Amino acid sequence: MNKLKIDEQIKTNLFSTDNQTVILALGRIKQQGNRLYIPVLFDMLKAGPEPEIETEIKNLLGTVKDKESVNSFMRALEDENYKSIRKSILVACWQNGLDFSTFLPVFVDLVISEEWEVAFEAFTIIDNLEFLPGNEIIRISENKIHEALPSVSEQTKYFLHEILKKIR
Repeated sequence: MNKLKIDEQIKTNLFSTDNQTVILALGRIKQQGNRLYIPVLFDMLKAGPEPEIETEIKNLLGTVKDKESVNSFMRALEDENYKSIRKSILVACWQNGLDFSTFLPVFVDLVISEEWEVAFEAFTIIDNLEFLPGNEIIRISENKIHEALPSVSEQTKYFLHEILKKIR
């Protein structure tokens, strides 16, 4: 496999003031499929780009197929600096169909602790898991759920009960 690296011209074009230049750069990333751009795309989303650019970035993140990029998505989800775009990251996670099963406890935490829209997106990822993680990860997740149940809202309780059904 070739050693991946960021093309500095593409990176420069991503931050152009000309929307068409940015869209062309995003198209090149989609064509090349380089996962190293994912953190740059998260930074762009966080900066609040023009709606047209935001849509292109979200579409691109939703089509990522490189299994090695799972860690980039998870680092961003766990990073408080990206809290403002957490919902968008979660939407991209369930759209791209990558296997996030080993991170089940992280998604459970998001269901428990986040506001409704973000919790719903985390729940959607869990609900759409194609494969369940190993028993240890399931046990950790079940413990988190049982600990949280007495003190969460009715909506969150519903999500947590549905998760328990899925992972048992």
